[in-house]
Amino acid sequence: MSRILSFRDVSLPSFFEGFSCDIEAGCSVLIVTPREDVSTALMRLVTGLIQPTRGSILIDGFDLAGLDKSQMYRLRQQIGVVPADGGLVSNLKMWENITLPLMYQTGGVSAEAEQNALDYLASLGYSGDIMAMPAHLTHHEKRLASIVRMFLRQPRIMLYINCMESGHPAARETFIRVTTGFHTADKDRISLYLTSSPDLAGDFPVDMVVRTHESVESASRSK
Repeated sequence: MSRILSFRDVSLPSFFEGFSCDIEAGCSVLIVTPREDVSTALMRLVTGLIQPTRGSILIDGFDLAGLDKSQMYRLRQQIGVVPADGGLVSNLKMWENITLPLMYQTGGVSAEAEQNALDYLASLGYSGDIMAMPAHLTHHEKRLASIVRMFLRQPRIMLYINCMESGHPAARETFIRVTTGFHTADKDRISLYLTSSPDLAGDFPVDMVVRTHESVESASRSK
């Protein structure tokens, strides 16, 4: 396997110091952070929204700090982020939130993509109104819409930010099943589950568990 994402002695004041980790193509990784805001900071580093005070972050061997605007834009098109609150646009309907990024990326939404979106929603257990406004959706439903929105874009790198800290156990099991299925559909995709709940590290079905405040915590697990 080739390395897709590497953290090299990365430091960000008040968040972590000297964090190093190499993530190979095809790997799913649970990254345990001490606080939710550390998970968010790590996402912002991976997407190039902020830069570390020391160290470097490499994707496909390229240091993010050295990319120009056009290169960074192309890179971000390959990264999918699911924030804890869903990150929906408040004045757009659920369906519009799901399909808008794909329209920006490809210029339209095909009938196949629309059916895929409906299938993803069904697999996640959503049976409500796809034309509902975000204000009428639960916190959990907003997150489901965000997951489907990212799935439609088929990113190489998926980041789930604090998505497992709350909710019914059955909903968590569904989330794990569906996101694991999406991960394995592309042999080179990497999936990062960022969480501030250390209890999840015990039996979460990933290839590797990492703790940002202890650098690499454990080696790979068999799939």
